[in-house]
Amino acid sequence: MATLFVDNLTVLDFSYLHAKRGLVGDSWIVDLELSGDLDDQSMVFDFGRIKKSIKHALDDIADHKLLAPADSEHLNVERIDDRLQLRWQYPNGEILMRAPESSSLLVPGMEVSKGAVTLYLTELVRASLPSNITEVLIRLREENTGTSPYYHYSHGLKKHDGNCQRIAHGHRSRIEIFENGRRSRYWEKLWADRWEDIYIGTEEDLEGTYYLDEIPHHRFRYTSEQGLFELMLPEDNCYLVASDSTVELLAEHIAKQLADEAPGKHFVVRAYEGVSKGALAEAGQMRI
Repeated sequence: MATLFVDNLTVLDFSYLHAKRGLVGDSWIVDLELSGDLDDQSMVFDFGRIKKSIKHALDDIADHKLLAPADSEHLNVERIDDRLQLRWQYPNGEILMRAPESSSLLVPGMEVSKGAVTLYLTELVRASLPSNITEVLIRLREENTGTSPYYHYSHGLKKHDGNCQRIAHGHRSRIEIFENGRRSRYWEKLWADRWEDIYIGTEEDLEGTYYLDEIPHHRFRYTSEQGLFELMLPEDNCYLVASDSTVELLAEHIAKQLADEAPGKHFVVRAYEGVSKGALAEAGQMRI
C-alpha cells in the first residue's frame, strides 16, 4: 500500500451557527492523504484529478455556505420549495436565514466542529474514489497567524457572479495595520475586537430593524443571480457599511476610519479575506 498527500488542497471559507457566539465566519485549510494500491499508472491517484475532482467536490459541499448542526436543539429547519429556512435560537437573540437550499449545509451532530465536518466530508469523498483507494484522511486546520490579530466576519456580496453572493458566508482573517510606517499592534487589536464574530452588512440591503423579546434585530434582504436571500440577526452582532463588503472596500473603510480617529497620521492597512489573500488600502497624511 502507498500513500500520497496534498497539503493546502483548498480553503473552505464559510460561516456556521454556534450555540453561544451566534453567526461565526471561518476559514479552514484542507490537507488530504489517500492510501491504497497502485493503479495501472503506478499511482494511487493522479494529482491532476485530485485538484479537478476532490477539490471541486469539497468546495461544492462546504465552501461559501452557512453550516448548521442538524441535530442541535437550537435549530429549526423548514423547506419551502427550493428554499431553506434556518432559525437559530441562542442567548443573544435569534438568527433567521431564508435562502436557496444550495447556500447552506446541515452537518450531522450537535455542533459544527472540525471533527464533525471532517467525518462528513470524508464519507462523501470516499464514495467518489476508485476501488484501489482504501483509506482517506482529511485534515481541517486554521491558518497559523502567529501573533497577528484576526477577526471572524460573515457577509454576502449580492453583485458577485459566484458563490460570494450567498448572504451568510464568512472568513477568519488576519489584519495588519501600519501607522506612519510602523506596525501597530494597538490598532490591529482594536479592529480584531471590533469585528469579532461580526456580520458586515451593506446599508442599502438593510430592510429594517425589528424587536424580538425586546432585542433589536437587523433584517437584510436582497435578490441576486442565485435567488432571494434574507437574513435576520441581533443588531449588536452587525456592523453596517455604506458600500459593498468586498475586501477591497473593507480595507479602504478601515483605513479611512483610522485616519478619522487619529488625524495627522498615515495608515496602511493589509486586510485579509480568509487565507493568503486580501487587499491593501491607505489613508491619512503624516504631519511634518
